[in-house]
Amino acid sequence: MKTYFRSLIAGVCLFMAFTATAQKEVYHLPYGKNKQQHIDLFLPKDISAKTPVLIMIHGGAWTQGDNAYTDKHARDVRDRGIVVANVDYRYVSDSVHANDLLDDIDSAIALVQKSAKTYGYNAKQFHLMGISAGAHLSLLYGYTTKRNIKSITAMCGPSIFDETTFLAPLYKQGRIKILEDLANAKYNPAPGADISAFKNVSPYFHIKNIPTQLIHGDADELVDVNISRMFYAKLQQMKVPANLIIHPGKGHDAGMNSPDTEKANIDAIAGWARKWN
Repeated sequence: MKTYFRSLIAGVCLFMAFTATAQKEVYHLPYGKNKQQHIDLFLPKDISAKTPVLIMIHGGAWTQGDNAYTDKHARDVRDRGIVVANVDYRYVSDSVHANDLLDDIDSAIALVQKSAKTYGYNAKQFHLMGISAGAHLSLLYGYTTKRNIKSITAMCGPSIFDETTFLAPLYKQGRIKILEDLANAKYNPAPGADISAFKNVSPYFHIKNIPTQLIHGDADELVDVNISRMFYAKLQQMKVPANLIIHPGKGHDAGMNSPDTEKANIDAIAGWARKWN
């Protein structure tokens, strides 16, 4: 009888170990009550305390899309041996603003941290990566949180909300409402008007010493590539470890829809996380 139970327990343990090793994706883990407040967790086959943990944040102008946008990217980074948490979050509106989105990201990371015991990865340090609006949130969260953020990769990110670079052009295009919701403030186009609320949600004015990689296409029709060039220049001025990758002829996807540059971007994202892990 004892032999039987020992065999049974050994079999159960073997099954559990196999299940843990074979598990690759865990979808729709909720971190809040809103249907958009969830993460998808992508786990490599081999996980240890040294495995980088990357928080991935999708784009969509803060008002659309979901983490299905970045599902393939999450898988590709995971396949390079990195734990990836693909985060969904609420949209900005009259009642949801930048601080709420940062709270969503923080709650998502808290869930990733809580799940570490189940899956065996390191819950003490994180890397951030985002595309477009997700790049903005990655930078802003990374520079303002007290959590241990080891690196950031921002792709085609709107990161400088000042008068000439971003606010006035958006106002002329009739697209300022999104930024007003983000900043929870009304934009006044009058010369010398107070734009401090917009600067407050601008990563450029919150930079701190976190290794930061910027990736951009020089034909980006939505976010001027010069924004990343200016951001990179300030990172260098402040002696923050930084890397700038510019893809000639690529638009607002930063080359993620072209096989050659997509692979180069995924390699750069994984490489940056490994370098600073």
